[in-house]
Amino acid sequence: MKQVYLILIVALFISNAHAQCFKKGSLLISLSEGTSYTTFSTSAPGNTGNSGTTANNGGIDVIHTDNITGVRDPITIEYGLTNHWGMGINMGGDIYHADPSKFYGFQTATNDIKVITSELTLDANYHFFVTRHFDLAAFASLGFSSVSFNGNDGDHSYRYRSGGLLVRTGTRARYYITKRFGVLAMVSTFATRNGTDGVKGNTVGNGYSSTVKGSAIEFGLCYRVLR
Repeated sequence: MKQVYLILIVALFISNAHAQCFKKGSLLISLSEGTSYTTFSTSAPGNTGNSGTTANNGGIDVIHTDNITGVRDPITIEYGLTNHWGMGINMGGDIYHADPSKFYGFQTATNDIKVITSELTLDANYHFFVTRHFDLAAFASLGFSSVSFNGNDGDHSYRYRSGGLLVRTGTRARYYITKRFGVLAMVSTFATRNGTDGVKGNTVGNGYSSTVKGSAIEFGLCYRVLR
């Protein structure tokens, strides 16, 4: 009888292992949307002549710093290397509204521009709690980012682009309603600094670096393509 119990326990364990919603060979695609809560600041070399300068640090003037809320909209793809570890990429960005006269030293008719931050990162994910329907993972991301805006103000056009590196860490939870389709929630913190060195074609803000750091909350949908 003990042998029967042991066989049943082993069979149950194997059955549950194969029923996990994340495992080696899984391919996941996630689409999410959320809100970023950031500290957005710009800086430039000293003696820029900008009246908005608020501080000086080693010859670098902090032009302006403010708390800005943005809209976030990324796509994430992940592949399971083991039953707990996965690697993936994240592509997306955020949209903010900022006053150019404060951040970048020029004016528009409304003094309101749409600033877009974009990112492409490589993600390492550790799935530390996985069941048939629920998947909870921690992740760390490192990659490239950019801050850009462009538009027209009457007869005058303006363009700005800067690039740099981004670091993001967080936790992602998925709940599968069916075998392959589910919903997700995610929280993260991030930091990025973007400069204009080597960037050509800017008509405003040349030499201004854009620093964005803060946290994000996201909700969305996920789909398991493989396994």
